[in-house]
Amino acid sequence: MDNLEKDKEREEKIDKFLNTLIWYFSEKTTPTGFYATIGRIDEKLGNLNKNIEEANKSSEKLTKALNKITLAGVVISGIGILVAIVNLVFEIYKYFKR
Repeated sequence: MDNLEKDKEREEKIDKFLNTLIWYFSEKTTPTGFYATIGRIDEKLGNLNKNIEEANKSSEKLTKALNKITLAGVVISGIGILVAIVNLVFEIYKYFKR
């Protein structure tokens, strides 16, 4: 057999397999527990979405608080640097004033 015949035979086997699958799943009845499971999954996903929204709000509050604390730290550090510069200038002034 050459490759063309092998490919054609393979395609026919795949088509037959797919047709068998279609027939099997079309004849198979869906169990009632399946719908209950889907309902529970839907409920769990709804709860997950609520939890994610609450976590997002909490994260935003935390971010704002941390930004305020960081700003306060920068202001305090700036004041400390200014005091150090003023002290250095004063010491230089005293040194040359002798």
